[in-house]
Amino acid sequence: MKQYMMVLLLGHVLGDFYTQAEETAKKKESRFLWVLIHCLAYLGTMTLTSLVILPGSAIYISLTAGFCHFMIDSGKFYSLRSLTSQKKKTPEKERNIFCLDQIFHMISLLFISYIPAYWHFQTWKWQIVTDFFDIAGISFELTAAWILALLLVHKPMNLLIQKMLMIYKPVDRTAEMKRNRNAGRLIGTLERIIMLILISRGQYSAAGLVLTAKSIARYDRISKDQDFAEYYLLGTLMSTAGAILCSRFLII
Repeated sequence: MKQYMMVLLLGHVLGDFYTQAEETAKKKESRFLWVLIHCLAYLGTMTLTSLVILPGSAIYISLTAGFCHFMIDSGKFYSLRSLTSQKKKTPEKERNIFCLDQIFHMISLLFISYIPAYWHFQTWKWQIVTDFFDIAGISFELTAAWILALLLVHKPMNLLIQKMLMIYKPVDRTAEMKRNRNAGRLIGTLERIIMLILISRGQYSAAGLVLTAKSIARYDRISKDQDFAEYYLLGTLMSTAGAILCSRFLII
């Protein structure tokens, strides 16, 4: 089940976040055609991922995951369109729909990975891939876990934090934060990568120094702007929690 879940998570993260531009995500809310385009791209990404790691189950993994993804994203599309037509769309409801969407995706991936594990499906990998890792003395599972963790702490984590904090963003600082958004995302990604490495090596106290350095850089504004201080603290705590969860469940 762990092998199937790893493949499904890798395919999902790549297909739902890295092959989808921000502009495409916005278009999906207004036209169902873009939902179909996204789902086809997701299916292609899931197929390629499963062919590389578990080629013997590629058809089952890709088709089942692609169908479930289409159903969930279709539900999200009609929910957002209904809220927009009724003029009831708010940042809170948009955030809730995003979170529910990802929760349903995780549940579907767990279900898809459970079935072949329960029925003891026979799986096989490319011999050239397994031989390479055996000769190099590297764990294939650990390598896949690190790749997944690094992918998660970048775009998916940045997007999740952005959605969760959108209702707490200081109103009078919106324009300024929009200018600094890309720099903030890069800082957050680097922060989580460094924490992943330190936690995996058991250097927990050193991980705290990363947060200290980040706070020093923003100390002047934190001390003078209470709204920004709370916004900054929420973002930092969510970022830290994401790094800890990734290290705990994927690497350690």
